[in-house]
Amino acid sequence: MIGIVITGHGSYPFGMYESIRLIAGDVEGLKTIPFQEDQEQLERALIEAIEQVDTGSGVVCFADLAGGTPFNISSKIAVKKDNVRVIGGTNSPMLLSSLFQREQSLDEFVNHALNEGKMNIKPFEIVKKEKEENSDGI
Repeated sequence: MIGIVITGHGSYPFGMYESIRLIAGDVEGLKTIPFQEDQEQLERALIEAIEQVDTGSGVVCFADLAGGTPFNISSKIAVKKDNVRVIGGTNSPMLLSSLFQREQSLDEFVNHALNEGKMNIKPFEIVKKEKEENSDGI
């Protein structure tokens, strides 16, 4: 089973987990690691979390912002570990759907997560009906 680490600025990781937990229940093999201000502390916490959720199938770090500190530090760790991947710009549908795909290969899992994330970004649109003709001709 692929391990999951949710990381991001402030309480983002906790909020994301709470949201998916309300829908899917408690999740095994998942850790939440917030970033406050100390980059060295974040790196240590991420390394520890990755080790804790790694069952041998790999780990994916879901970060809030691509290019943000949690993403960058996760990527720094992933460069040194063949079985760690990092996704930035995490959204709830991506994370929720991924929970049910954790037996896939690591690369298939990442591709699935990315596709789900992209497919679930949609604008609200008002659909206007064409004016109906009155059956009485009025």
